Amino acid sequence: MADLALSGLRWPASPIINKLLADATDYLSVDLVRELQKLEATVLPQFDLVIRAAEKSSHRGKLEAWIRRLKEAFYDAEDLLDEHEYNLLKRKAKSGKDPMVGEDEASSIASTIMKPLRAAKSRARNLLPENRKLINKMKELKDILLEAKELRDLLGLPHGNTVDWTPAVPGTVVPTTTSLPTSKVFGRDRDRDRIVDFLLGNTTTEEASSSRYSSLAIVGTGGMGKSTLAQYVYNDRRIEECFDVRMWICISRKLDVRRHTQEIIESAKKGECPCVDNLDTLQCKLRDILQQSQKFLLVLDDVWFEKSHNETEWEQLLAPLVSKQSGSRVLVTSRGEMLPAAVCCEQVVRLENMDDAEFLGLFKHHAFSGVEIQDQLLRTKLEHIAEEIAKRLGKCPLAAKVLGSRLSRKKDITEWKAALKLNDLSEPFTSLLWSYEKLDPRLQRCFLYCSLFPKGHRYRPDELVHLWVAEGFVDSCNMSRRTMEDVGRDYLNEMVSGSFFQSVSERYCYVMHDILHDLAESLSREDCFRLEDDNMTEIPCTIRHLSVSVESMQRHNQIIYKLQHLHTVICIDPLMDNATVIFDQILQNLKKVRVLHLSFYNSSMLPESVGELKHLRYLDLTMTTISELPRSLCALYHLQLLRLNDSVGRLPDKVCNLSKLRHLEGCNDQIPNIGKLTSLQPIYVFSVQKKQGYELRQLKDLNELGGSLTVKNLENVIGKDEALESKLYQKYRLKVLTLEWSSEDGMDAMDILHLDILEGLRPPPQLSELTINGYKSGTYPRWLLERSYFENLERFELDHCSLLEGLPPDTELLQHCSCLYLRDVPNLKTLSCIPASLTDLSIHSCPLLTFVTKNQLEQHDLRENIMKADDLASKLSSMWEVDSGSRIRSVLSVDTSSLKQLTAQMGDDISHHLQIIESGLEEGDIISVKENIIKAWLFAMSRG
Repeated sequence: MADLALSGLRWPASPIINKLLADATDYLSVDLVRELQKLEATVLPQFDLVIRAAEKSSHRGKLEAWIRRLKEAFYDAEDLLDEHEYNLLKRKAKSGKDPMVGEDEASSIASTIMKPLRAAKSRARNLLPENRKLINKMKELKDILLEAKELRDLLGLPHGNTVDWTPAVPGTVVPTTTSLPTSKVFGRDRDRDRIVDFLLGNTTTEEASSSRYSSLAIVGTGGMGKSTLAQYVYNDRRIEECFDVRMWICISRKLDVRRHTQEIIESAKKGECPCVDNLDTLQCKLRDILQQSQKFLLVLDDVWFEKSHNETEWEQLLAPLVSKQSGSRVLVTSRGEMLPAAVCCEQVVRLENMDDAEFLGLFKHHAFSGVEIQDQLLRTKLEHIAEEIAKRLGKCPLAAKVLGSRLSRKKDITEWKAALKLNDLSEPFTSLLWSYEKLDPRLQRCFLYCSLFPKGHRYRPDELVHLWVAEGFVDSCNMSRRTMEDVGRDYLNEMVSGSFFQSVSERYCYVMHDILHDLAESLSREDCFRLEDDNMTEIPCTIRHLSVSVESMQRHNQIIYKLQHLHTVICIDPLMDNATVIFDQILQNLKKVRVLHLSFYNSSMLPESVGELKHLRYLDLTMTTISELPRSLCALYHLQLLRLNDSVGRLPDKVCNLSKLRHLEGCNDQIPNIGKLTSLQPIYVFSVQKKQGYELRQLKDLNELGGSLTVKNLENVIGKDEALESKLYQKYRLKVLTLEWSSEDGMDAMDILHLDILEGLRPPPQLSELTINGYKSGTYPRWLLERSYFENLERFELDHCSLLEGLPPDTELLQHCSCLYLRDVPNLKTLSCIPASLTDLSIHSCPLLTFVTKNQLEQHDLRENIMKADDLASKLSSMWEVDSGSRIRSVLSVDTSSLKQLTAQMGDDISHHLQIIESGLEEGDIISVKENIIKAWLFAMSRG
């Protein structure tokens, strides 16, 4: 196993170099491409062996220098290729045509004939001055790779591809695992109960008089499971019932009163926090939240405190912690017993080592997760090795989780024996470093990038994946119908299942353990840097990724100015600098920036100079007061993600030129000619208008649309042909679709037009939810009459559909439907095709529906329009909401509180049914009770 310094240089072996070669092929000679591919096939497979051989060699320094030159050449070639592609995108935006595609491609036959000519034309572009730099840099990359032969000779290694080297996860996509380790906690039940008893215990006299809190600390060495135990307590049912407000923040090394106050508010409000920088305003907001609560629980995770630290800051942080009544608590986790006086810690729980059996159970729980081992002999051998490894792990739960999770990926006895032979296995860093080295190189790069964020940072999955995509870390080769975001989520899932990330209690986020964060920081020190100290005077010139947690970047302008190869600037905390200073002074020399996440509250206009950042792919302005965007923004042709705050009311006119834009968030302004943004994934709402650039046909080529889409104002569609042009059926990534007419006019004459339009709006068969709103035809389109059109439609809704008299007649169409919502369908007379899988039914304002029991069926003449209450009641397992225009407005379930609410609203006229319900409750016949509640509701609705 290589040491930290060499392990941090491993990533050039990543398949990401293959992507560079693939992307550059159009601009290189055939011979140069072949030479590079040959070197890639012979040099990179031996990369790991060369590093291991050089670790204890006198030639180690030479190897490190060679790898650094390889990295620099790769980065430079990547930047030059990026700049060349920017120029192509610019020409495409100005001409409206792709400069790499000729008009002859309109015909597949012509395309076949013209392909050799286009290739020759592409090669001829090599003579252009703008391509010479790229070609020369790729030749330099080739020459550096050739030096590997000299290194192998120096190290006495054999030539040729003789090493059994494969990535940890073969292929181009990292699959999600079949079984993620559960959050089961081992050996801590007694500690949990002791802590819970304290938190629920009687209030002291002093605490009661001050309406404040008392505290308990969990203390132990790193990796012992302090945070895990705190989460175990935090999620305990007894704690959830006692404290109406629960909050969790991580402090780590550096206390920041403003940021941590904001995080407490976000935790209390489940993500909501005012975008203000004033500490007094934030603390007043927190005080208001807590004074409205009965009792609160605040967890301060990973507190570091020494005598030299400022007690005043802690007093300031905790000052707003006053609740309406006594009994609130603060739970602290820390490596040391020295804590701030302001915490008022009354008890300390010192975590001891788990006993041998419990620790072995923890390790085996992770090591044997996933696919079951069918070979019992192999299982027995691995069990024995697991016992030996557990004895050497030093009783560190974190090491047991990470190493066990890594071994679970490969139930191979050779791999397990290699882990057992590791030196210093009792040191957590040893097993963690070994597990890191076993990661796929693509995942290694993503893991190291996370060191940009401070310890205790909440990693939001989508945000992290979007950053990885923007940085070029995600392999985009051979993805078939998957997106780079899909692949990036696979990367994250793989690391979560490998225990490199841990889930956070109160929301869908992840954290990285301090020791793993230390590992990532050690391995990435030549590429990633966190600017956290106002006294910092130097940043390594090799840095490509920078995060900022100081008040002003301007104070550090001289050292940031030297980072000419910087790809990333992420502001963790708000800056005092205004936007003009940031762009015209600090960023004026940083033209290769790809990711820009800003935070400041003293500027409303984004400067024109943002358009000079040709490589920019990710621009996040949510934590700013920017409300106006310059026209130059539309020259950021590589831009993939634009995240705005709610103050931005209008987008620049030419934003449709950003053909690479995949995500646009935070602006409600509709984009004219949005159809040019063919990479766009979510747009949520599209409003059809009768003016140019807003027609329904704009959706035609937006085949990357995914998630949810609402198409509004369909009354502005001319007819079936325009509806067909939208090609909704090609949007295979859409899951939720709403089709909406907004006109309220009496439109019986529009029956045929509405039918034609809905016929042309045939959705993708993969849809899971469909809503039709404002439809004014009594006939369903053909695709809603096809028996097996939808593969798995789970929710179907009709809203304000004035002429429909029933559901689509074929029960097979809705066979997977569990939720049915019918609102304001005044001519609806029958529900003859209730899906067998239905569990939720909502009926609003459908006055012609009639419900009777089997006994009453003979008394009705229109039997085909009668809904059998008994049959319906037996099919439904729950009722979500009811509003039929009568007296009933409630959420129905089988619990007693809902029953009492129902009883109060129904009156005495169905007392017989209520008696049946009550007797069922007494007998514990829940199924019977549930069905009778539904029957009672049906009768009340029919009588209302």
